[in-house]
Amino acid sequence: MSLTTDDQVEIWALYNRYNHTIDSGDGPGFAACFTEDGHLDTGSGTQVGADAISTFAAANKEMMPGLRHLAHNVVTDGDGEVATGSAFLVAYDVTGGHKVLATGTYADDLVKTPAGWRFTKRVFTSD
Repeated sequence: MSLTTDDQVEIWALYNRYNHTIDSGDGPGFAACFTEDGHLDTGSGTQVGADAISTFAAANKEMMPGLRHLAHNVVTDGDGEVATGSAFLVAYDVTGGHKVLATGTYADDLVKTPAGWRFTKRVFTSD
């Protein structure tokens, strides 16, 4: 079974929630975008599990308070229970202007949980 329109909308909302929570330093909200044993590979390190992912988000906000993520051109495919996704990223620093800090791509594995769609693995590759 392919992804329904509702699945697609929920996954796209997850991509947006990921960006908002990392940029605001909401560690628990950011970790909730992943399964409890989720993997996040940022290209400069890998966080595994909710505690590590939450701590990463809080530290990221402290190190880069003006960071804004823009994920776009999201493409997903799946069977209704598991899915893959990809997106392009542009990361900006909005303190004192709008400087592009990074561009790259996300490669994602997702699963539908009782709480909704969550990332099981997210890998960022810088351009």
